Amino acid sequence: MHSTRQNVRNDEYMTLLGRLPREIQEEADVAFRLFEDNPSHPSLRSHPLKNKGRRHVLGSVSVSINMDYRAVYFVDETTGGNNVWFWIGSHKSFDKEFG
Repeated sequence: MHSTRQNVRNDEYMTLLGRLPREIQEEADVAFRLFEDNPSHPSLRSHPLKNKGRRHVLGSVSVSINMDYRAVYFVDETTGGNNVWFWIGSHKSFDKEFG
């Protein structure tokens, strides 16, 4: 069940990814490829974010990298529905950013 949407990691995502330990970067790449192949894979634990007035775009989706790290994307309808990945970090940072 390959994703039909294009997945784009924006500059902010790439900057945040570059600050993470190499091991986490590698796990993030594995999770990203898994998402591209099967966005519904249970190990990704994908779920839409609730709108609590935080900085995420309405309709953003959180995806697990592992038990300690997450990534977030939104569907950009202005590009025909591309998934734009804009954040990655620890669950602690995630809770601060997105509540």
